[in-house]
Amino acid sequence: MCYRICSFVVLITGFCSANCIGGIIDGFDVARHARFLEDGTANPDFFLDETQLSGVAHQRAALISPRHYVTANHVSTTSATFVGLDGIERTYTASSSQRLTTFVDGEGDIPSDIRVYRLDQEVDPAIMPLPIVVGEASDFIGQELIAFEQHQWAGRNTIDALGIVEFTSGSSDTVAVQYSFDTATNGGSGGLGQDEIGLLSGDSGGTALMSVGGRYGVLGTHMGIDVPEGSNAAAGDRYDTFSTLLAGYEGQLSSILAADGYSLQTLRVTAIPEPSAFAGCMLLSTVIVLRRHKRRRARSTGCPTAHSVSNHKFD
Repeated sequence: MCYRICSFVVLITGFCSANCIGGIIDGFDVARHARFLEDGTANPDFFLDETQLSGVAHQRAALISPRHYVTANHVSTTSATFVGLDGIERTYTASSSQRLTTFVDGEGDIPSDIRVYRLDQEVDPAIMPLPIVVGEASDFIGQELIAFEQHQWAGRNTIDALGIVEFTSGSSDTVAVQYSFDTATNGGSGGLGQDEIGLLSGDSGGTALMSVGGRYGVLGTHMGIDVPEGSNAAAGDRYDTFSTLLAGYEGQLSSILAADGYSLQTLRVTAIPEPSAFAGCMLLSTVIVLRRHKRRRARSTGCPTAHSVSNHKFD
């Protein structure tokens, strides 16, 4: 079954103070990891394909139709700035928004940490909306994701688990993926090496992507982090990050876009081959267990309460 975690050490805040530092990337190299140069133009050495990223806003928004973007509910993002394929920066204002809900067994529909904003006009054709990534729940485990932090620096990580996550300090029950900052210098196996990313204060609402067949899709937006007692995330210690999973809300998103005459675009992820015993277990189960990374010695900071996510088909 899926566990709803009722408490975490750290919440990624929606507002960034003067000393806010943003995400941490192992072996950070501005030439590789910065999306833009200091003059605001696209970085030609960025490790991602900028031609697919016009729908990723400067901060805290991902465009999923010509008039709709998603972000974290616990941040206030009533406008979004995009850089089109023509290199022109444009800012759009939202005229309305809607908070998505999560079905929790025994409790019904609970407000989530995902909010969809409707723009007061369509974006310029040079700004391309992104599809969302969908698939069976088990298919996401072990997949590689791309995460943007508040400075539009990007890195990669691997999904360890997913489930319904609740932060008592602000973020409500939401289907989310979990991934750890795991490097060769913090007791881990090295993770993805130079690109390994973890998120920090100020990164809430930023975009998580996944590449499917060479095409980028929106996985979700950043929600929060869990830091073991005595550890320091900003210093490079091991800890977990959580980003929402839009696949669990495909039906709600489709309905919202359809009301304005748009169709939700999707990319379907396929499972990574697993050892036979583990794969059999995953295929026979209709729900996923939200669990700690096997290699991590983390302290559980709350009292987990079991909640099934079998009602989320992720398709």
